[in-house]
Amino acid sequence: MAKKVRTKSLFPSTPKEQIRQLVEWMSNGVYEKEQIIAMALLCAVAGENMFLLGPPGTAKSMVASRLKMVFKDGKSFDYLMSRFSTPDEIFGPISISRLKNDDRYERLTAGYLPEADVVFLDEIWKAGPSIQNTLLTVINEHIFHNGGQIMHTPMKVLIAASNELPAKDEGLEALWDRFLVRMVSNCIECDASFFKMIKGAGGDMSELAESLYITDELYSDWQNESKQVGVHDSVINAIKNIRKILAALEKEDGNQLRYYISDRRWRKAYRLMQTSAYLNGRSEINLSDYLLLIHS
Repeated sequence: MAKKVRTKSLFPSTPKEQIRQLVEWMSNGVYEKEQIIAMALLCAVAGENMFLLGPPGTAKSMVASRLKMVFKDGKSFDYLMSRFSTPDEIFGPISISRLKNDDRYERLTAGYLPEADVVFLDEIWKAGPSIQNTLLTVINEHIFHNGGQIMHTPMKVLIAASNELPAKDEGLEALWDRFLVRMVSNCIECDASFFKMIKGAGGDMSELAESLYITDELYSDWQNESKQVGVHDSVINAIKNIRKILAALEKEDGNQLRYYISDRRWRKAYRLMQTSAYLNGRSEINLSDYLLLIHS
């Protein structure tokens, strides 16, 4: 178990400084994953979802577990999918008493995905159709149909992981499209970082300072304020150019949708760029935010 040491921290004066300190805290003892950690935190603040491609043992689940810890009173849910996974294991078991006494088919969702702030699903493509169909609604609309009741889920981000991409012609396209950010998580490459990792150097987690927690009120403020961020003309021109290029490639490809980007995905990418600009203290999206499209 990691040793917990209380540390002092000045109250962050800006969202940029708070995010910087949070990324630094989350990256403690984790090597060559700073970019993934920063992107995971950005996704959570923007309310978007993330897919990590990589072999086992490359800190994919650790990113999600540390991300949960930055939210005040945050709840998490993580699960390793298999072809035998059932909806009960993800969304909660059926309440026998309500079914018997009230003739109501409802799930007991406490401790399961519908009530979690941060969700991590490993081997996501092994989920069966019944789980996939429910996930689509939860991810896209943030609602869960529990019998005759509609629950608004508090989920800020769903991080999915696998060591493979979704297979073609198996009905996984819709679920794949729900992950705006897609990144690769590889093993440590630098020898110095590798030996620090195996020796356990720098692995002790300090206790997160109270002033750094993201509260529900702060989270709401950041989301609302980031929507006021504008966009620089250079970014507009860059987006116009890439749309033109993709349209030409799609036409040359015979309109097989291999270069197709939906309006919904563009809208989500724009919100991600707005959030990035806001958290970096800018009033406009610039080309450094535009580079996030590499992962989208």
